[in-house]
Formats: sequence, C-alpha cells, structure tokens
Amino acid sequence: MEKHESVITKYKLALPMIIIAGIFYAVFAIMMDNNAGPDESMRYLVVDWIVKNNKLPIGYEKEIIIPLWGYSYAFTPYLPSMIGSLFAEIASHFTTDAQIIRIACRFVNVFAGAATVFVAFRVGDKILDKKWSVYFMVSTVAFLPQFVFLCGYLNNDVMTLMSAFMILDAVLDGSRDKWSLRSMIYLALGTGIAALTYYFAYGWILFAVAGFFYTCAKQRMNRSELLKKTGTVVLLVFIVAGWYFIRNGIIYHGDFLGYKQQDICTKIYTQDTWLEPVDYPARINMHLREMLFNAKWIEITIQSFIGLFGGMIICLDGKFYDFYFISFVVLTCMFIRYRDKTKEKMRTPFVLILLFEIAFPTALSIYSSYMRDFQPQGRYLIAIVPAIALFTSVGLDEFAKSVETTHKKLGKAVPVIATAVVVLLFALIFYTVMLPTLAFVVLPGADKVSFYYVR
Repeated sequence: MEKHESVITKYKLALPMIIIAGIFYAVFAIMMDNNAGPDESMRYLVVDWIVKNNKLPIGYEKEIIIPLWGYSYAFTPYLPSMIGSLFAEIASHFTTDAQIIRIACRFVNVFAGAATVFVAFRVGDKILDKKWSVYFMVSTVAFLPQFVFLCGYLNNDVMTLMSAFMILDAVLDGSRDKWSLRSMIYLALGTGIAALTYYFAYGWILFAVAGFFYTCAKQRMNRSELLKKTGTVVLLVFIVAGWYFIRNGIIYHGDFLGYKQQDICTKIYTQDTWLEPVDYPARINMHLREMLFNAKWIEITIQSFIGLFGGMIICLDGKFYDFYFISFVVLTCMFIRYRDKTKEKMRTPFVLILLFEIAFPTALSIYSSYMRDFQPQGRYLIAIVPAIALFTSVGLDEFAKSVETTHKKLGKAVPVIATAVVVLLFALIFYTVMLPTLAFVVLPGADKVSFYYVR
C-alpha cells in the first residue's frame, strides 16, 4: 500500500493553523457569556443530569424538560453532550465552580473544531494541486465566523461537520488503498459519529454508503471480498453507534431516533401546563414561498451560515455578508468554468453527490421550519461546508493555474492573497464584533467602527 506524507509535515503552516484556530475556539469557550450560545443552557441540563446520576436519561425527567417547548434534548442523538458530561465529571473532581465545569464541557467542541481543521487539511491535500489552495480551503472552514462561534459553546453542530469531513476523507482514502482495515475503521467512526449527532448530517451517511460501494465497483472488487468488507464496516458502525439506537428502540418501543417520543412528551407537557403549541408556517396556512421570501428564511439562513451571533441577534454589517456570498458564487463559477480540467480530480458522480450533500440538509431545514418550528438557522446547514469549501477552493486552484500560464508570479500569488483575505477578514470580525458582543470585552478602538447590528 502506498504511503502518504502526513499533512503536518507536508504543510509547514498546518500545525500552526490548527493550534491558532484551536486557541480562537478556546478563547470563546472560556470567555463567552452563558446566554450567548443558542440552546446551550438547555443542552447543559442533560449534561448536568448525567453527571449527577451517572447514567443516561430517558428524556421525560422533569429536571431536563425545557419549559418553553415541553421536551428535552435527551430523546434524540446527543453524542457531544455525552462526551461533555465526561469532561464535566473530570472537572468536578478539581473544582465546584459551576462556570469552570461548564467551560470544561464546552471543550468538547474546541477539540472537535481543531480536529475538523486537521481533517480538512487531509481532504484538501488529496484533491487540490497548489499548497496555498489547500491553505485557502482550510481557512474558509477554520475561520468561517459562524463555525468559530459554534466551537465556543455546547452544541451538536461542530461534531456534525467533523464527521462529514471524516466520511469524505475516509472515502478518498478507501478509493486509494482499496479499503484497508484502517480506512474501514475511519469510515465507520465518521459514520457512527454522524449518526449520533444530528439528522442534518445523515446525508453524509448516504455519502458513506454510496462512496463505499462506488469505489468498490471501480476497483472491481470480487463478491467475496465485497461482502467481507461490507460486513466489517457495518459491524464497526454498529459498535460505534448501534448501542444507542438499540437502547432507544427498547425504551421508546421501536422509536429508534426518538422524535416520536419527543412529540409525545410535548403533547403531554402542553396539556399539563396549558402551554400553547409552537406556531409554524404550515399551522397558520402560510405558503412555502411566503416563508422563504416574505419571512426572509433564505436571507436569515445565509446570514447565520456566515455569521449571526448571540441567539441570532448580533449581525454583521451587510457588506460582510455580501462579500462572503459573492466570493462563494464567483469561485464556484470558476469551478464550472474550468470543469474540463477538474474532471480527473472531481469526477461527475463525486460532484453530483456533493451537490446532494448541499441539497439534503437545505431541504430538511426548509421542511423543519415549515412543518415543525420556524428556525432559519445556518448552523443546521453546517454539513454543507465540505462541499462548498471544495467547489470554491478547486475553482480558485484552477483559476490560479490559468493565470499562471501567462503571469507566473501573479498566478502563484492568487491563492496566497485569497488565503490572507479570509484570515484577515475573520480577524477583523473577531476583534470588532465577536469578542465585544459575546464576551463583553472592551477592546481599544473596537467601539469606533460599527461593524455589527442588533436584529
């Protein structure tokens, strides 16, 4: 089997970038106000219950029911909270300070965020030609303002993105080493983590299945070997995540995902407390088109995918959103423009399934907002980041190579400049918006530039 150089040694700035990104995430985890992260206090109820009772809750426990909604976060998959409870348990042996224990719990996402950056390097290295194009791709992930914000508090979204990158990386590995045991373990781990985080990541589970069988077919694997490797992957996924769904199936009478029980809990709670059910567009006979445009679902979702902080109330100046959005569109157009040169790196089936990875969580989020609860939150679409990052970075890569044919120095400088712009733009947003508004830190000069608004 061909051995590949580690990205840490191949890219001299890889380790510094991972460490710097991790420091940003850690700063937020330590300094962010307790009410700045949407739903964190509600998820922390589950963590606190696990620490106190040394077991997983059923979901109906009164201590963890969210009064506003009538259900708890213990019905549906919550791997980050499970791991967070271990961090909190360890911290509780050294201190009784509730704030320090909560910060310890947040470090689940600090580490998951840093791991995501590392895996993004691995993915970029396998697809992109220019080193600085890889740096650009990783920077768009590591320093996307919304992702940095997510890494600072307890949620399922960061681990969702990490698992998506792991699955993508594992499929690329398997296509090269003909699905060695290492690649199969890697794929199973990413798939299992995706299953235990958010249903918005479940499109990547389909990617894992499709990618595995497609690469096996391309390798002309015989039936015996295919059955053996398929059985190995299924067994490994079962070991990683199967126990949770079996538990749900037993305690919820076949409801493996727990969503039916969540609805039942809501009905029971609203009847007992006279709580009004949550209104949603379909319930008030709003047309889907009205939700998307008049209620600004599309606009708010795009904004909150780029960066919308503190309970969806702290906005950036509109020019920032325009810059990110236009940059994504232009670089994707570059990908389309140079499609004839990228077919070997990203063949049509691969591109189509990446498009599916964009469509799946988007459609699911639209459906959820329309039929369950109007929540135009970009974090629900965080699983589309690998596809967006690949399309834009491959577009930049090919554009830079095209420029290099006539202007060698300029062509080499294009991805360097693009990477610098991404990093410097994030640094500006972090200094003038994120720290002052989320950690209530007074920074010299930051108050003189109005880069944020309150919705």
